Amino acid sequence: MRPVVGIGDIHGRVLWKKIVEIHPEARIVFLGDYLDPFGFVPRKDLLANLRQIVALKQENPENVVLLLGNHDLHYMDPDVPRASRYDFQIEEEAARIFTEHRDLFCYAWQEGNCLFTHAGVSQDWFTDDFRGDVTLPVAGQLNHPSESQLPALFRVGYARGGKKEATGGIFWADMTELADPLHGYVQVVGHNRVQKVTEREGKSGGKIIFCDCLRYGDYLYLEHLF
Repeated sequence: MRPVVGIGDIHGRVLWKKIVEIHPEARIVFLGDYLDPFGFVPRKDLLANLRQIVALKQENPENVVLLLGNHDLHYMDPDVPRASRYDFQIEEEAARIFTEHRDLFCYAWQEGNCLFTHAGVSQDWFTDDFRGDVTLPVAGQLNHPSESQLPALFRVGYARGGKKEATGGIFWADMTELADPLHGYVQVVGHNRVQKVTEREGKSGGKIIFCDCLRYGDYLYLEHLF
């Protein structure tokens, strides 16, 4: 099996290019959030960076995985919650890039018991809210939800400004909502800021690796999946 590199939230950063160059042998998994930078990035450069990531996927369809984050979905679908720093000046072009290349992006990617999403999956959310089937591959269910599963999938939890007692879905789950990650899986996620790649064991055997640390120059390298 190929090594896997997990690259946390991009937000306009170009460090991913160096990471890809360093690891030509690896499958590259982008964990989403390509736009809405924290500091100033010229809009033309921001969109050009997204186009370059799309082109990388087109050139390496089997070795590059592009996940979607909450800062991507709000340009694709006006009915999902808007994240902070939504940019009205790029919304038309951003929507065009995402929708024209929709088939290149996914909500989740799974290899064996290793699951990659933007924000993570808690056990209770998957079984009680999303009503997933733990006997079937999880990524397939997340990528192809039924109509009744969509509200839970896109939900903003209480920790991120949602309704009281609500748990965030795979685009919004907060670290505080992931104390009991999906049992039997090792998850790789972005979304929750950390200074370096951080692993945490759940109370019932699930494991989650937080990788939203690109701003500090860090990313995940796995010589083999779990």
